[in-house]
Amino acid sequence: MPRIREPGPLLPTLLLVFFGYLLLAMGAVWLSRQPGSIATLWYANAFAVALLWDQPLRRWPPLLVAAMLADLLANLAFGDPLAMAASFVPPNLLEVILAAALLRVSGAALRMNESPGAFLQFIFFGALLPPLAGASLGASILAWQGVGSFERGWMYWVEGAMLGAVSVLPLAVWMRQQGWREFLGERRRRELLLYGGVVVLGTPFALLLLPFPFVYLALPLMIAAVRLTFASTALLVALASVSGGLIIALGLLETPALDKGWRDLLIYLPLLLALLPALMLASAVEQLRKRRRELAASETRFRDAMDHSAIGMALVGLDGRWQRVNHALCEMLGYEETELSALNFQDVTHPDDLAGDLELVREVIAGRRHSYRLEKRYLHKSGREIWGLLAVSLVRDHDGEPLYFISQIEDIDRRKRAEEREAVLARRYSVATEASGVGVWEWDLASDRLLWDEGMYRLYGRAAGGELSYADWRAHLHPDDAARAEREVLAAREGSRRLDIEFRIRRGDGAQRVLKGHARLVCDAQGRPLRLVGTNWDVSELRQLAERLRDERERLQVTLDAIGDGVITTDLEGRVSFLNPVAERLSGWRSDEAQGLPIEQVLLLEGEDGRLVPNPVRDCLEQGSAASLQGLASLRHPAGGAIALRGQAAPMRAGDGTLLGSVLVLTDVSEARAMQKHLRYAATHDALTGLLNRSAFEDALAESCRDVLQNDGNSVLCFIDLDRFKQVNDSAGHAAGDELLRQLARLMQAQVRAGDQLARLGGDEFALILRSCPLPQAELLAARLIAQIQGLVLTWEGQEFRVGASVGIACIHSANAQPAELLKQADTACYRAKHAGRGQFAVEHR
Repeated sequence: MPRIREPGPLLPTLLLVFFGYLLLAMGAVWLSRQPGSIATLWYANAFAVALLWDQPLRRWPPLLVAAMLADLLANLAFGDPLAMAASFVPPNLLEVILAAALLRVSGAALRMNESPGAFLQFIFFGALLPPLAGASLGASILAWQGVGSFERGWMYWVEGAMLGAVSVLPLAVWMRQQGWREFLGERRRRELLLYGGVVVLGTPFALLLLPFPFVYLALPLMIAAVRLTFASTALLVALASVSGGLIIALGLLETPALDKGWRDLLIYLPLLLALLPALMLASAVEQLRKRRRELAASETRFRDAMDHSAIGMALVGLDGRWQRVNHALCEMLGYEETELSALNFQDVTHPDDLAGDLELVREVIAGRRHSYRLEKRYLHKSGREIWGLLAVSLVRDHDGEPLYFISQIEDIDRRKRAEEREAVLARRYSVATEASGVGVWEWDLASDRLLWDEGMYRLYGRAAGGELSYADWRAHLHPDDAARAEREVLAAREGSRRLDIEFRIRRGDGAQRVLKGHARLVCDAQGRPLRLVGTNWDVSELRQLAERLRDERERLQVTLDAIGDGVITTDLEGRVSFLNPVAERLSGWRSDEAQGLPIEQVLLLEGEDGRLVPNPVRDCLEQGSAASLQGLASLRHPAGGAIALRGQAAPMRAGDGTLLGSVLVLTDVSEARAMQKHLRYAATHDALTGLLNRSAFEDALAESCRDVLQNDGNSVLCFIDLDRFKQVNDSAGHAAGDELLRQLARLMQAQVRAGDQLARLGGDEFALILRSCPLPQAELLAARLIAQIQGLVLTWEGQEFRVGASVGIACIHSANAQPAELLKQADTACYRAKHAGRGQFAVEHR
């Protein structure tokens, strides 16, 4: 059953109730004021009920206030006194509340299309009973005010309210629940438009010009009820009500000469009788369509379930013929659907299983059982046998007469074949147990009697025969294992644990062997121990192999602990299984902590740019071959710092070549990496000042020239030559000169920009590349450098020394971007600056 839907925002509903009620009420009041008007149809209350009944009860007061305020304003708008206008509010309020409450409590609005009876209940609760109550209260108020008689007021009120509710309420409630999609989804839209035109135009024509007009009025509505949806029919009924109501209310319809009161009563009754049957028929047709859709959907679901079922399904007639089969059954038996439909189930049943199947069929038909399940063999189209699990049930009609069988056939051929193979394997296992050297024993706890099979006698080197006891078994135990073995056996006898033991024995021929023993305690119904049943088998060779493997592992462990490289092993998923001590030191992880973690979590490998690099273990596992750590990589230690590494991963394989995992060997190359960095630095920097040397500067100048050519920029080359530097060397020695050069280098490095490149070309000559620098800014920088150099004072052994500087400037641009030529130009400019008086700069313009 449909449920009351969740309410929307209150304000839109409130406005809709107010303005909708106001417009409908004003229309009705205006019509009642027209000359010759008999009575008018009242649609406003039905409109308010349709919007109110499914709202939460907390919203009813504001919505009712909005509706009654609109009712009051509608009467005031046409000049009614306030007392007269207010007298209509209580009966209308009673009618709206009563109708909405009855529809809500009874659920009639939700069930109105379930059956004609449900629709009549909806009309009674929503359109017939509330107008009677409202009319009684309204007529009483009007009679008390002296406005007409009670009978006449009651008659007008009832017929207007009833017909208005019958005309509007079904459509409004349906639209409230379903929305406009009913009209948008109407398949016969053109037909709806046709009927709409016939109703709108034909209703006045029939009422004004034709005899027995209500017959012609009802005919198109009845046809529409059969052809269209309930919503479309309700819309046509509303249109007919409005059109016919206007004709009648305006007094245009000719009526028989009757008493005025009877005339007014009977004039609307034929219209109501013309509209109500169409709505009832539409409701019945809608329910019929719904049931037809549900039946079609049910049949579709059954057909889809049957067609798409993973097991075979079939409908079988009483004569045994296949009426319908699905794809799974056809595939199971190897037939096409048309081929199988031409056969009966006896044709595809194994002859040895047919009699039992037919007997069960007869019992089901006779009513002695409702259904049956049977494992039986079917005959494949190729002739081979197939095992199937058959489940059969009988479908009967309403009178209990059998119609057809529904059969479900599950392919269990693989399971049955597997059971047969398991039975064969069980027999083979029994034979194999006897031949494998396993001995079976039983110890009767009450009599202390031991029962051995032949395998036990062979294991212990005793001759078969004679009675044995627990003491006889104990006599074979090795003295070093006797106490432990006895404790285990006695614990198993008490039931505290199952016996699972490995021990040494001395055979009857004096040989020493290692045996493995399992046993289980058997108790009686009261839980008292009865006997121990177990097995023994010789594991001497396995023990020797295990000892050799243990020794080999110890030697391998010592080797791994002693080597200077880190060794890490992983499984097939790249999860760590072992780290040797060196690997623990490099990674910062203990071996037991790292076990089971992904290799990337244990080893955070970074490239020179600080980004993570792939671990070679992944390539090794994916390709099944050795893989090396690419490029210069470092290991980020969890405690901080980085360790330069060289690593290679190799696959670990079993004896048959199956990949088991990988082993990663890591070598700490931090010292070698640091030495390489130092050598690279020494090859490109001046040892005294730390500035770029001449070779590195020439490379930087060439790079600047290429950058200018590619980007069409401007840079500047400065050649700096110290003045009077030779006097420092001659006066204070080379140590003082070297110290002065270091201080000058730091001073000049502090003056230049971050992207500029300063170099010492040799002796007291320096060079500076100012990248992307305009010439005026370069000249200012050159003047500042000259001033800073002149202001530097070197104090050495009580003496003060000053030097100066001359600077030659050459512009680097797209037309002047040859490194050798630029150096020559800067040197020439510097020469001019020296000859012009030193302590200044000169520019070579090219």
